[in-house]
Amino acid sequence: MSCPDCFKGAIHSHSTPTGHIETLFGKETYVATPPSTSTSTSTILFCCDAFGLNIINNKLLADQYATLTGFRVLVPPLIPGGGISLAVMSVMDTLSDKVAWYDIFGQLRRIVAILLAIRYFAPFMMRANPPKAMPDILAFARKVKASLPPGAKLGVCGFCWGGYPATALCSEAAVRGGGERLIDASFCAHPSALKAPEMIVDAVTKFKVPYSLAHAGLDFNLTSKKVDEGEAILREKVGRGEGENGCWYEFKVYEGCHHGFAARAKPGDEVEMKGAEEAKYQAVEWFKRWL
Repeated sequence: MSCPDCFKGAIHSHSTPTGHIETLFGKETYVATPPSTSTSTSTILFCCDAFGLNIINNKLLADQYATLTGFRVLVPPLIPGGGISLAVMSVMDTLSDKVAWYDIFGQLRRIVAILLAIRYFAPFMMRANPPKAMPDILAFARKVKASLPPGAKLGVCGFCWGGYPATALCSEAAVRGGGERLIDASFCAHPSALKAPEMIVDAVTKFKVPYSLAHAGLDFNLTSKKVDEGEAILREKVGRGEGENGCWYEFKVYEGCHHGFAARAKPGDEVEMKGAEEAKYQAVEWFKRWL
């Protein structure tokens, strides 16, 4: 389901979230509100990475989306049992450090880190499988869509773990058995656990949902080969994604970036920080265009 990069990165503590927690359809949801000058009634459903609402990054990014798009952004707790502990980041850093074979204390630190990793990952992997979480996520998304006023649209964005539902929801109807699409625009950054390229193709073609993907060039979870295969199939089926057969899509590759860059880029890493900023505006422009 995951790669080591799913649990690496930095905590962005440079500012304070401006949204609030509100109970929506039984879930304690973080709500990022747009500027008071906005007149839009559309909403973006924000599907978090594996850290869920435990990490401030997701709230801050949701705030920025709301401010820059003028749409309300909802960040519900979609991961069964909640996101993984932030403590896993330091564990992954320890495992990533190079240690000489003769460094006894270094090797002992690695052994301890391995045991801690098992302690964190084993229960998370068992409870947080994205496909198994989909019925609950789908039910929540349908309730949000049904609650919107006439003319309002529903977008979805997803990062890492959240990339799976942000893609899978594109293939769902607004109501069970219906013919109207649930999602009006989707943005995904380095999604995890996708059955690719099939899910990507279905996301674009089934209900003709405008679909935008920010792909990390160094992503070991969703490889560039799979993304290229998906794009090749789509070009053959519906064209270049510029409205042919009613389909719109775009795939942007961020060379030199690892899985997780759009949500957890490390300050000081110029390549990934630049990629995160560009991916943010990729999403913002896509939603402003379609919602």
